[in-house]
Amino acid sequence: MRKGMDLASFDIFKYIKYNFFKAANTQYMLLDDATFKVADIRFPIRNFFYGIGITYGGKDNVLIANNEYVISKGSCIAIGPGTISQWLNESTALTDTVLFTRDFFRSSPFAGFPDSLPFFQPGGNHVIQLNTAQLKQMRLLFNTLKAFRDDETIVTCIVYSILMLAKKMYDTDLTHKLNGLTHKQKLARQFQSLVVEHFLTKRTVDFYAREMNITPKYLSEILLSEIGKPAKTLIDETVFLEAKTLLRQTTMSVQEIADWLNFPETSNFIKAFKKREHLTPAAYRKHE
Repeated sequence: MRKGMDLASFDIFKYIKYNFFKAANTQYMLLDDATFKVADIRFPIRNFFYGIGITYGGKDNVLIANNEYVISKGSCIAIGPGTISQWLNESTALTDTVLFTRDFFRSSPFAGFPDSLPFFQPGGNHVIQLNTAQLKQMRLLFNTLKAFRDDETIVTCIVYSILMLAKKMYDTDLTHKLNGLTHKQKLARQFQSLVVEHFLTKRTVDFYAREMNITPKYLSEILLSEIGKPAKTLIDETVFLEAKTLLRQTTMSVQEIADWLNFPETSNFIKAFKKREHLTPAAYRKHE
């Protein structure tokens, strides 16, 4: 990979900001479902910003990192920098979403706070389901944000309040889920988090089984029963999701992407990509 290669050639935050808000300097945006429908970006995208939103109706499917989520009424979605996501269908959800950059909190007492939140970290649980009371509370904060959207000082405090409420709901949801998970379900979640952390350099089932202190055979059995896919398939899906993001978001050459993904030869990468996507990497880059 060339020294200084820019991995952020296409930044969806900048794309939305310039095409829908016509604002050069803003560090946050408040979006509704109409913006997403007009933008209609359905290829995998790596975030270089923070985003949190709630859904009031409709039903969508979204892939975040290596986990597919169903989005419906009461879903709270949070994605942080470095995480790849892809909407798998044309959006039908009714939503409110706030996007903001790392600089948004820089001059406030809350600087650095978003990075401490587990739902913004790659491999985290990025979607939680709110009950009726929780959805009402979150909607109240978003409506307050709309009322003060042009007052930067107040906006900063309201977004912080949204994140604090989301953290409280996340902690409650996670505790409930973990208490209700079987041992196999906990192992499946552990595997998915490990893959997000290590997929660039570790592609063997043996590695992940050793990290989890179980046998490769048992790991594959767990994943087949809990997720419906064997371990190697899930690892490869994460690798090629990264590949598709790099092809669409960066100016890296196919050879540079193959190097970044640690393929021994560029030809190996091209052959494997074509087998999965039925397009060469170069053709995928140009494909609408």
